[in-house]
Amino acid sequence: MKTLIKIAWRNIWRNKLRSLVVIISIVLGIWSGVFVSAFSFGLNDQRKVSMIENQISHIQVHQPQWNEEPKVEYLLQKPETLINWFQEQGVEKFAPRLRVNGMAATAHYSGGVQIIGIKHQLENELTGLGNRVDSGQYFSERKGRNPILIGEALAEKLEVKPGSRVILSFSDSKQNLISASFKVKGFYHDVSSQVEMMQVFVHASDLQNLLGLEPDDFHEAAFLLEDDKQVDALRAKAQAKFPKTLVESWKELAPELAYADEIMSTSLYFVIGIIMLALSFGIINTMLMAVLERRKELGMLMSVGMSKSRVFAMIILETLFLALLGGPLGILAGHLSIMASQEHGLNLAMFGDGLSNYGIGTIIYPSLPESFYWGTASIVFIMTLLSALYPARHALKLNPIETMRTL
Repeated sequence: MKTLIKIAWRNIWRNKLRSLVVIISIVLGIWSGVFVSAFSFGLNDQRKVSMIENQISHIQVHQPQWNEEPKVEYLLQKPETLINWFQEQGVEKFAPRLRVNGMAATAHYSGGVQIIGIKHQLENELTGLGNRVDSGQYFSERKGRNPILIGEALAEKLEVKPGSRVILSFSDSKQNLISASFKVKGFYHDVSSQVEMMQVFVHASDLQNLLGLEPDDFHEAAFLLEDDKQVDALRAKAQAKFPKTLVESWKELAPELAYADEIMSTSLYFVIGIIMLALSFGIINTMLMAVLERRKELGMLMSVGMSKSRVFAMIILETLFLALLGGPLGILAGHLSIMASQEHGLNLAMFGDGLSNYGIGTIIYPSLPESFYWGTASIVFIMTLLSALYPARHALKLNPIETMRTL
């Protein structure tokens, strides 16, 4: 067997240029596949993290009827007790909220919005809302009369600036129409332009006064954990502790994010498989040319006693050597490219408008789970082995007597 390995190794370097072309093709193909996969993983992670940290948090608690139809009267029972329990479990970031659907209007534009009543300090600690205010100011204790934060996209539609007035209209629990004037405190930005168009933030106390609610009345409480791996266990524990409330994790609140996580690896393995399928035709062509060029030599070897199984194994080994040289180099090149781009990320500011429609930021940090490298290596090995079968089988069809006559 050692002799056969030495012969196969020497054979691939008998035509160095051809072998190098194949190896470089494998390196470039795998490098591009690995890096594109890392970019896709990073894109998905960026969207997921942004949605969790800025919008939905890890866990939300509502009344059970809230998901069927979000009505004003579906308030949390004893939200302080609920929040205290989560704090006892080590959850430090949380915020209660009120949510009401209504209309925002100025002389230039009117449109549907979701009015969110917040406690500004807790909301800033949970979602960093204050850090996302670019124009004007974030809420303060000296709030003035009915301040409001609106998204930059909505501000453009309403044609307002900090200090302008916006009329909010909504219904209370008895379906009475309420209209109130709010003073624009500032504009916030979000990775999603749709969020900027749809969500406006006001003081919870102002919204409670307009709706005739008590100071501790809220529709939801959101919680952000330190470790994402603890979410499912804590959600189940909270649901058992508070059976009359609806406790949901981010996977239930935004199932499309969880689904994207599940299918991402599978879909990207298909990408690597397609790349290797394209490369396999080049490998087949190269090895078939090598067999045809050496048919006299192969015939001679078989005529002096080399079995067809050893000839078959020799062709397989030659093909695998090409993959064993190109595959690891391609994976290493992809890994180094990922590491190089992780420090500062990839700036896609030129595509910012399009990305914001899907809730994706302009800085993408490529990342790839370690298991994906092993999966890629397995695909390379399997596809290369399959590529070697046809040239090797063709070599077995050579007739030693006929090849000897051509000498």
